[in-house]
Amino acid sequence: MRQPKNILKKIITILPYIFFAITLFLIIQIVVALSNKTVPSVFGYSVFSVESPSMEPTYMTGDLVFVKMIETDEIMEGDVITFRRSDKPEIIITHRVVDIQESGDIRFFTTLGDNNHGLINDWETDFSEDLIIGKVSGKSTFLGKLYNGIVAGGINIVYGGAIFIFMVIAIAEILNITREIKLARNKELIDVKAKLVEEELQRLQKEILENQQNNLKE
Repeated sequence: MRQPKNILKKIITILPYIFFAITLFLIIQIVVALSNKTVPSVFGYSVFSVESPSMEPTYMTGDLVFVKMIETDEIMEGDVITFRRSDKPEIIITHRVVDIQESGDIRFFTTLGDNNHGLINDWETDFSEDLIIGKVSGKSTFLGKLYNGIVAGGINIVYGGAIFIFMVIAIAEILNITREIKLARNKELIDVKAKLVEEELQRLQKEILENQQNNLKE
């Protein structure tokens, strides 16, 4: 029984370091992405919260969509992509590709929301490939509800992940510090008790020795 307990203890001990490494990796990803004015991603994927009903019922408002960073020449008509609006790059849109035009080595895309009743906006007509973030590869309604319940405003989930891991590290460190304090107090109590026992033994030995000496005198 001792071996499994020792293994578990070792795992618990190294967990904060694992969390720290993951957090550091996410921070580096975020810093690099922001410095390059790109969207933060992990292992080539980014996650976004759907903020409007323009793609319903394929993607419902509040769903999380998983976006894979791919080369734009891999994108075909009918694919759902995530991109920045040409007129307002700070706004990110997820719509379906309905047309692709090529001019030399550059591709231009036109998209349409599944629920937009055929209405194509000017900003999603023949926009350049450099505005594309990636291709949608999946979604999660459950994670969307969970995510939007915790983080408001459609912040990229990479930021939320970093915050979550920081919280885990903080909690782990607090528990570790509490445990160390408890162990230190227990050790202090044991030392005090040991000292009292030693002093009592010395007193008894001294008393016995004095009694023996008195008996010899008599």
